Amino acid sequence: MRKKQKLPFDKLAIALMSTSILLNAQSDIKANTVTEDTPATEQTVETPQPTAVSEEAPSSKETKTPQTPSDAGETVADDANDLAPQAPAKTADTPATSKATIRDLNDPSQVKTLQEKAGKGAGTVVAVIDAGFDKNHEAWRLTDKAKARYQSKEDLEKAKKEHGITYGEWVNDKVAYYHDYSKDGKTAVDQEHGTHVSGILSGNAPSETKEPYRLEGAMPEAQLLLMRVEIVNGLADYARNYAQAIRDAINLGAKVINMSFGNAALAYANLPDETKKAFDYAKSKGVSIVTSAGNDSSFGGKTRLPLADHPDYGVVGTPAAADSTLTVASYSPDKQLTETATVKTADQQDKEMPVLSTNRFEPNKAYDYAYANRGTKEDDFKDVKGKIALIERGDIDFKDKIAKAKKAGAVGVLIYDNQDKGFPIELPNVDQMPAAFISRKDGLLLKDNPQKTITFNATPKVLPTASGTKLSRFSSWGLTADGNIKPDIAAPGQDILSSVANNKYAKLSGTSMSAPLVAGIMGLLQKQYETQYPDMTPSERLDLAKKVLMSSATALYDEDEKAYFSPRQQGAGAVDAKKASAATMYVTDKDNTSSKVHLNNVSDKFEVTVTVHNKSDKPQELYYQATVQTDKVDGKHFALAPKALYETSWQKITIPANSSKQVTVPIDASRFSKDLLAQMKNGYFLEGFVRFKQDPKKEELMSIPYIGFRGDFGNLSALEKPIYDSKDGSSYYHEANSDAKDQLDGDGLQFYALKNNFTALTTESNPWTIIKAVKEGVENIEDIESSEITETIFAGTFAKQDDDSHYYIHRHANGKPYAAISPNGDGNRDYVQFQGTFLRNAKNLVAEVLDKEGNVVWTSEVTEQVVKNYNNDLASTLGSTRFEKTRWDGKDKDGKVVANGTYTYRVRYTPISSGAKEQHTDFDVIVDNTTPEVATSATFSTEDRRLTLASKPKTSQPVYRERIAYTYMDEDLPTTEYISPNEDGTFTLPEEAETMEGATVPLKMSDFTYVVEDMAGNITYTPVTKLLEGHSNKPEQDGSDQAPDKKPEAKPEQDGSGQTPDKKTETKPEKDSSGQTPGKTPQKGQPSRTLEKRSSKRALATKASTRDQLPTTNDKDTNRLHLLKLVMTTFFLGLVAHIFKTKRQKETKK
Repeated sequence: MRKKQKLPFDKLAIALMSTSILLNAQSDIKANTVTEDTPATEQTVETPQPTAVSEEAPSSKETKTPQTPSDAGETVADDANDLAPQAPAKTADTPATSKATIRDLNDPSQVKTLQEKAGKGAGTVVAVIDAGFDKNHEAWRLTDKAKARYQSKEDLEKAKKEHGITYGEWVNDKVAYYHDYSKDGKTAVDQEHGTHVSGILSGNAPSETKEPYRLEGAMPEAQLLLMRVEIVNGLADYARNYAQAIRDAINLGAKVINMSFGNAALAYANLPDETKKAFDYAKSKGVSIVTSAGNDSSFGGKTRLPLADHPDYGVVGTPAAADSTLTVASYSPDKQLTETATVKTADQQDKEMPVLSTNRFEPNKAYDYAYANRGTKEDDFKDVKGKIALIERGDIDFKDKIAKAKKAGAVGVLIYDNQDKGFPIELPNVDQMPAAFISRKDGLLLKDNPQKTITFNATPKVLPTASGTKLSRFSSWGLTADGNIKPDIAAPGQDILSSVANNKYAKLSGTSMSAPLVAGIMGLLQKQYETQYPDMTPSERLDLAKKVLMSSATALYDEDEKAYFSPRQQGAGAVDAKKASAATMYVTDKDNTSSKVHLNNVSDKFEVTVTVHNKSDKPQELYYQATVQTDKVDGKHFALAPKALYETSWQKITIPANSSKQVTVPIDASRFSKDLLAQMKNGYFLEGFVRFKQDPKKEELMSIPYIGFRGDFGNLSALEKPIYDSKDGSSYYHEANSDAKDQLDGDGLQFYALKNNFTALTTESNPWTIIKAVKEGVENIEDIESSEITETIFAGTFAKQDDDSHYYIHRHANGKPYAAISPNGDGNRDYVQFQGTFLRNAKNLVAEVLDKEGNVVWTSEVTEQVVKNYNNDLASTLGSTRFEKTRWDGKDKDGKVVANGTYTYRVRYTPISSGAKEQHTDFDVIVDNTTPEVATSATFSTEDRRLTLASKPKTSQPVYRERIAYTYMDEDLPTTEYISPNEDGTFTLPEEAETMEGATVPLKMSDFTYVVEDMAGNITYTPVTKLLEGHSNKPEQDGSDQAPDKKPEAKPEQDGSGQTPDKKTETKPEKDSSGQTPGKTPQKGQPSRTLEKRSSKRALATKASTRDQLPTTNDKDTNRLHLLKLVMTTFFLGLVAHIFKTKRQKETKK
């Protein structure tokens, strides 16, 4: 009996369940796309996400892709993820020892000074548009109700009636208006985010709070308009909903609107007209809209660094991309209000250290602790029973570390960073186990400290941060997809304490936390200007406040790199309310448009011209200089760090009273161009700050960022080159098989959404059992069961004859892929469809097919918007996009199948950046509908069971696979296996088959079928019984407008092998790039089981389908085929469950 390898059904069942989960997740993401009433994108678009970041550890996975900077504390191989959801930190029920505000202890943006001058927002209305709120939080309180804009519910109703607003409720004196604009009638699932954001802007906690310090927002006495907006019916509807909220907020008297959410990488052009008009309306009324920059870092997310060849790696999206908004980045200041712990050092000194805890330790209790290395081995925890386990970060994820410590009897866990100057990380909640994160410096101190005792303090304190002043790793980079400068400014967004649901308080991180602080400062500054500049219109005061706030911001300096953080990361710098309030001068571009300078394309030598404005009654003498810098490159990737080039010398200028004066700074970076172009061949940014001081030895007074691009930014490539052209078989998101670089597996049974991401053409592989059923007109096709399944594969790839589980690129002699189709309606390589990894946003994507004379024979519909594949993550976007509209089924403009031959499949698109020209990518595609001619007779030897065919097959294209198939019943499922030819071309037929459970099934001659397939997907099959009788069973062609027995008249060009594709020859298969012949088996005459047993049921078909939507056609057989495809996969789910259950029952009986 033949020895057979059984399929691992346990793993298969898990894979199927995982597939279902991933497909469901992906389906939810796809639902959040632009609706048909706006230009649609076929990009898998990110769901609008609140831009708060919590830092929980995901599963640890090793990766060979370039990782993010080590000092960010967020590596894929480790255990941090600053975007993972988290529960709010628990609040210790400690008695109030002080009712000082949080800002009294730590005020890095110096808001208190502005509050002293402009008040705390009394009489002002502010709006927060967000995903959900706890509208009854204790922090929603006014100190003096008599100063409120709306004194009663009746006052609000009067204002609503005046503006035709028929919805929205009065909650209390603080929350004057609440309404859910999502129109889904559901209670907000997330009440944490909007509550936290609102607390930063306008919280005003009572003295009775149990917290040791009282929350007070930037405008604690302002009334709140809470406006819930959540995605329900797609991005366009979502944008219209928040546009309506903007208009209502303005009409109800809001002076500032905070919007801490966004869609990464979407361009301003993507927004509906209603939303753009809402932004314009706000600007005209002098209402400030403040948005968060986003937490998506840069192209590649937090798992990959962007390639140095592709400098358009910004991901700031909408609504932040709107020029009229003030967009805020996140940074960590050098000091932070934090929980603390105390240890006694070797010299008997008390050492306090900041901790970030989950499930806090009992305060004021001395705990013993024991060092447990990285917690990877059982022996690491030998000393932790009854103690706290001190564990170094790394190797395994946080959850495993905590769980192992708990199992070993530890009472808590302290995890210290494995990187210097990292950000604190919120640890996961594992069975309510007390856990805390500390810095590497403090962790090493504990490890080496002779006294292994630590005490956690009840009251938070302000301590230096381990990271120092640093831009948050998650904070999204600009430029925007439109090519504009964003973000505008930066504010603290790391571990910000504010209100969350149910009268609680917690720390969250994200640009969501940065934006409301700036919103409050803008509101106060505009309030100050009402008195200071009474003759200005509200719109003029808004414009001035924005320019002053950006000018007075302090450019943040990277101490590690000895350069300023890029303006594309920090904008104008860290907001400083004190400097803004006191400012009598500000600086803008030469046209007085904004306080940032966009130079677009520059050469090695250029000039930066700015305008200095003096609003005081005295002339002002200033000194100025410019910093010149670019991106730091690490190998082939941007390091996401600055590289200083040089600084200009200080110059002096005098600006007359109540006047302005232009300053021009010449820049010459020519001496750096050779080295920089060697590192960044497609161009690089030349950027920096023009800085102003009253004395070169004093602190910076004001500055303005400038950005130029040395190269042609508009015409940078929008699309990653096809995978077929990759020298090592890899792409940005695809890691090649080191043993077979041309291996490109299809989607198959498992869902390859996170794997098959590169630029290529897709097609479809259909097994002969399904083709046979369709061709023969089988009724009730949905009831047909088979062990084979249709799968999406990549054009030009082929499996080995004895192994359907892997596909490899097969190439012409010129190196191009052998992309061939046979559009005959059988579902096997009938079409090609474009899949692309876009490095930039593009517009007007269209596919067209040209014949050898260059005539366009077919053109697809237009995809108007394409969003860059900035990440490869199911929660945001995939690393490539499949464009359904580009599917070409081999027909011309009139719907007729084109003549056999070689065609150019061209994809055209245009980057959306200003001045960009159209770009295109070409693929050669062979079309051939010629059915293989096979032997009409054969002989069979009963002695050695060898089947000998009378002749070799004749095909127009090279033979892909020549096999004998046999089908038998296994667990009530028709199962197909294949026999490859022996070296002499004969086939050895088995007498019996073996089921998965090891049972034998006798085989009859009628169970065998001779199947030949060429490399264009043309298939011929003949029952072996017919061959032995000397008869042929050659199916007619289907789906073609040509007569089945008529040869094509048109003669195609010769392919790379020198053969004419439509000329029938006795063809030997070509060798693929691995040196083996597709379809040639190294094991003579041995049967091979198909990839997996697979089938489906109609009920689950939608969820179990791959990323591709099925094409629509009027062809009867093709419709039947698609129906069969839908039912095949999910039926197999039931089969696996049945076998898995049977196996478990047998094991139980044992």
